[in-house]
Amino acid sequence: MNEIIGDDYPTYEESVNMTLAEQKKQSSYSYLTEVESEINKQNIERLMKENLELRHRLACIADDIVIVSNHIEENCNKKFQKPSLNADRSVNADEAWHNISNIEISCDLNDNAPLEWGSKVKGELTQDQIIEMEQQIR
Repeated sequence: MNEIIGDDYPTYEESVNMTLAEQKKQSSYSYLTEVESEINKQNIERLMKENLELRHRLACIADDIVIVSNHIEENCNKKFQKPSLNADRSVNADEAWHNISNIEISCDLNDNAPLEWGSKVKGELTQDQIIEMEQQIR
């Protein structure tokens, strides 16, 4: 015996098709979340690797600047007590030693002073990153 189905109710075939469409939608959603998750994982791994590499490079620079600083003190200390100059011959610092100490300070990731300094890269920061940096300074 066939059951009479009103206009508001889907037929058996429509019901099966809707179920299959919902399963496909969930399957697609699941696949996309898996892909997004994998991309996020790869991005985090890449960023962590880059972070470690940059920290390593800074540590190498910090080690070398100590050696350079010792060499300067022993061999040409008086020259580094003179002003350092920019490419246009304007004075950069009252003493060239300030540039050496700035390198040491920049390599210290626990020191927030360099976050206030200007640089070529600082102009590339987003407004959110600038606000975050300012909050770190405070």
